[in-house]
Amino acid sequence: MTLDKKIQAGFIGCSLVLLVIAMISFRNSEKFVDTNQWVNHTHEVLYEFDQVLISSVNAETGARGFVIANDESYLERFNAAKAALFEHIKKVRELTRDNPGQQKNIDDIERLAIAHVNHLDRKIEARREDFEKARQMVVGGEGKRIEDEIRKGIEHAKGVEQALLVERKQASENDAKNFNIIFIALLLVIVGVLVVVYFIISTNLEALRKAETETAHKNWSLTGSADLVKKMQGNKRVDELSEVIINHLAVYLNAHIGAFYLVENGDTHLRLTGWHAINKTKREHPVVEFGEGLVGQAAAERSVKEVTHIAPGYFHMHTGFGETAPKNIIAMPFVFENAVVGVIELGSLHEFDDLKKQYLGLVADSIAIAVTSSQAREKTKELLEETQRQAEELTVQQEELRQSNDELHAKTEQLERSEGELKKQQEELRQANEELGEKADLLEYQKEKLEDAKTEIEIKAREIEVTSKYKSEFLANMSHELRTPLNSILILAQLLAENRSDVLGKKEVEYARNIHNSGTDLLNLINEILDLSKVEAGKMELDISEVNLQGIAGNMSALFSELAKEKSIEFTIDVNEDTLPVVLKTDKQRVEQVLKNLLSNAFKFTPGGGKVGLSIGRVSKDAGSGSRFLSGIDQIAFSVTDTGIGITRDKQGVIFEAFQQADGSTKRKYGGTGLGLSISRELVHVLGGKIQLESEEGRGSTFTMYLPLQFDPALIVSDNKQIEIKEKRSPRIEKAVKPEEMPLDDTQATDDRNHIRENDKVILIIEDEAPFANVLLDFVRERKYKGIIARQGNTGISYARHFKPDAILLDMKLPVMDGDEVLKLIKNDPDLRHIPIQIISAHDKKKEGLELGAFDYIKKPVTPQELRKAFDRIENFAGKKTKKLLIIEDNEQHNNAIRELIGNGDVTCFSAYEGAKAYKMMEEEAFDCVIVDLGLPDMSGFELLEKIKGNDNLNKIPVVVYTGRDLKKEESARLDRLANTVVLKTADSKERLLDETILFLHRVESRLPKEKQTIIRKLHKSDEVLKNKRILLVDDDIRNIYSLTNALEEEGLLCTTAENGRVAVEMLSSNGSFDLVLMDIMMPEMDGYEATAAIRKIPKFDKLPIIALTAKAMKGDKEKCLAVGMSDYISKPVNIGQLLSLMRVWLYR
Repeated sequence: MTLDKKIQAGFIGCSLVLLVIAMISFRNSEKFVDTNQWVNHTHEVLYEFDQVLISSVNAETGARGFVIANDESYLERFNAAKAALFEHIKKVRELTRDNPGQQKNIDDIERLAIAHVNHLDRKIEARREDFEKARQMVVGGEGKRIEDEIRKGIEHAKGVEQALLVERKQASENDAKNFNIIFIALLLVIVGVLVVVYFIISTNLEALRKAETETAHKNWSLTGSADLVKKMQGNKRVDELSEVIINHLAVYLNAHIGAFYLVENGDTHLRLTGWHAINKTKREHPVVEFGEGLVGQAAAERSVKEVTHIAPGYFHMHTGFGETAPKNIIAMPFVFENAVVGVIELGSLHEFDDLKKQYLGLVADSIAIAVTSSQAREKTKELLEETQRQAEELTVQQEELRQSNDELHAKTEQLERSEGELKKQQEELRQANEELGEKADLLEYQKEKLEDAKTEIEIKAREIEVTSKYKSEFLANMSHELRTPLNSILILAQLLAENRSDVLGKKEVEYARNIHNSGTDLLNLINEILDLSKVEAGKMELDISEVNLQGIAGNMSALFSELAKEKSIEFTIDVNEDTLPVVLKTDKQRVEQVLKNLLSNAFKFTPGGGKVGLSIGRVSKDAGSGSRFLSGIDQIAFSVTDTGIGITRDKQGVIFEAFQQADGSTKRKYGGTGLGLSISRELVHVLGGKIQLESEEGRGSTFTMYLPLQFDPALIVSDNKQIEIKEKRSPRIEKAVKPEEMPLDDTQATDDRNHIRENDKVILIIEDEAPFANVLLDFVRERKYKGIIARQGNTGISYARHFKPDAILLDMKLPVMDGDEVLKLIKNDPDLRHIPIQIISAHDKKKEGLELGAFDYIKKPVTPQELRKAFDRIENFAGKKTKKLLIIEDNEQHNNAIRELIGNGDVTCFSAYEGAKAYKMMEEEAFDCVIVDLGLPDMSGFELLEKIKGNDNLNKIPVVVYTGRDLKKEESARLDRLANTVVLKTADSKERLLDETILFLHRVESRLPKEKQTIIRKLHKSDEVLKNKRILLVDDDIRNIYSLTNALEEEGLLCTTAENGRVAVEMLSSNGSFDLVLMDIMMPEMDGYEATAAIRKIPKFDKLPIIALTAKAMKGDKEKCLAVGMSDYISKPVNIGQLLSLMRVWLYR
């Protein structure tokens, strides 16, 4: 029987068994239905019997009630029960019509029911006539007897039905049991049939697979043999053929290494002629003798040799990653005409199975024939080439012999001619050698002189380098040694002048002020000396950028207008707007420093009633030689003119020298160091320009500074070559401003400070780059705002306090005061901290800015689209009358407490008790700030913060984490990335939480309820922030320790001192309860840098505020302090107000 018929027979058998099961199941289901119907029928009969009994009792109850109470309402119950009694008897008779026995029982019950009802009717009639008569009927007991017979009859009938119910349930259970037995038996039959069918199919499939495998093996061997034969075809050399064969076998047999050996000239040794993946070491020993090794033994015995268990050090296969030993090696000789032609050796990481071995045997003869044919071809070719070569050599030798005879004859004649010339050349050579010797001696002498000069130059260069180093160290040390005592003088003088204890008189206070003012003058003198030293040493750093000339004029006006009023001097500034360019490319700070020096001198030497003027104009490269000194380039001329005492012609050259003045006598009228003009001249030279002086004694002076319009290092006049030049490119707005859209002169860039009315909306732009500030001003005006521009950080603070703008656009890199300092001061000022600050900066300080309370951060260069989005966000935020705050806290009591603390008319609070719900609310509603507790029921606070951070629509919302858990170091680091700030639940945490939300919601403090204003003021009062904070003061100078300790303790701070860095580290290690460290830099044993590094290595002090106090004034000091881990930096002499403000910021954090 075929496989198909066997499968069909099995299928038919299974189908028949399933059909029988289906028929039996159908019959049994019919019986189940019938049995269930009879069971339900029995329950219905039993129910009706119960109703008959109940109706009988109800009738009795109604009649008895009437007899006792003579109330007609009882008869209604009686009549209803009587009707129901016969209705239920009728129903039960209908249900048992197929049961004659039950019909007889029902007849008896019906008879008794009629008698019972008639008796009750008589009793009712008797009660109507006379109560005593009715009582006698009750006492007679006839009614009770009839009722008992009815009850017995019903119980008998119910017993019959109960017996039928038991009988029918038993029959149903027996049917179910019989069906289960039959069903299991039939299932076993099906399983048996399936097992038989599976066995038959499996046997047939196994035979089929075996046949297919044999066919595949045969096809594989034939395919491989055909491929090899095809590859061996053609006139290949023996070495080429060897490579082809061994590569094919290695690839086809999945071997990892292979070698092909051929017998040389019927000899008894084999030579390696082809290989696959064999390393160089193996190829360097290509000859194997018969009987030597596996290959030699296979050739000697003419049989296949195989090794399966290879010793570890026997042989290694090399790859780019390393080396490993093969697991199986086989060597097979191939024979032609009973002579061994060669041996094939293959190695693999796997064993060679029988199929591969059979394949080798199959192709061995083909390989032997191909190799033998190739060897024969090569031998024939070699013989032919040898014959041709010998014939060619014979022809060539004959030609060479003829040419040699001709050349020999010619050389003989030439030799005779050359003999005379040789004698003449020998004489000339002797003379030349003598001259060359003299020149060599001269050259050696010059070389020695050159080496001496070079050595002398190197010595001088080292001396200059050492001198420069000593000078730099001297400047640093001098700065420290001068500023350290000056620090104490200024602090103590300031404390005395403040006279907080009211123990000093007016004169003593005035003396203290004079001491403080004199100390300040001394500090300015020190700074001038250091500036001059830096210029002369070539240590200057130039910050080249595009400078707004109108801005310079404005700054000079602001600086000197008050002084002019005080001295009654007419002060004018003339800017030639017709020819003046918008910007000058130079170092703005140095230009303003020179102008301040020149104007200060002008005011100093001009008496009251005189005039001082500043004029700025352009000098063309084609102007006359008398009006400029820079030839061939455009330049800007800054002229400072005064009507003062003037300078005599013989003194005009002296005043530009250091420490020189026109009047240097002991009786001179005017003070000063004589450094200002010297520094100014050097600065101008460094900027590529020059200062010219025109003066007449008694009539005044004019100092003119010429600067190139575009700074070029090649124009530097100074001899110093160590000047560091940093060119600061103006920020740009991509595709925002075309050249023709830029203002033609600075009058078009004037801001709106003089045109602000009462209800105008104002935006303050704090940006030092004039072109970009003007672009921002245009954007502000587009949005119907008035714009004010400040180009220095300190000016920005003043403008913010004066104009109270609706928003601020802030750059981070500003002159005088950096943007981060501006941000700190504004956000710590109760009157300003509500103002939204949009940072637009090229510096990537987004995280720090947002933590300090910035509204948003955009990195330069910016596009117009980014600016519009920023303005949209500011307008949307400012336009909201109420801000939305989401509180995510699972504790309802705590949640309500936060709502009570923060909620007010200007803030609407929303609550969420689970992380998933909170995230959904944030997606659906635009919140302005979020408070998150880390302990949530459905997810951790970290998971929620990660989701918020990963959503581009939500990650700009300020997040305040409010938690009571002790945070681990890694958790704190993670929160630094995910949240804007973290408030730990402590005694004063509610005040901190209120303060942080006010910061991020930009709430106006004055509009808060009075009690909340009191909380915030108390939190920000200096004495509250500083009171009882423990400060470690590290300084080796007792004067500084004395003055600073007194000043700080007056503010309520608790000061502990350490005389050097080592002592400070030991004190912190043993008693780490300090809130802040004030660290001097230059100290014995361990300086401030080393001490800070050591402190930061202690894990618990990684966030302890450390503020550097240094009297060093060298470049890079601040960066070095911050690099070793210091939190902030302030230079000596210390301004106590600035120091307290700085400490307040760090202690508040």
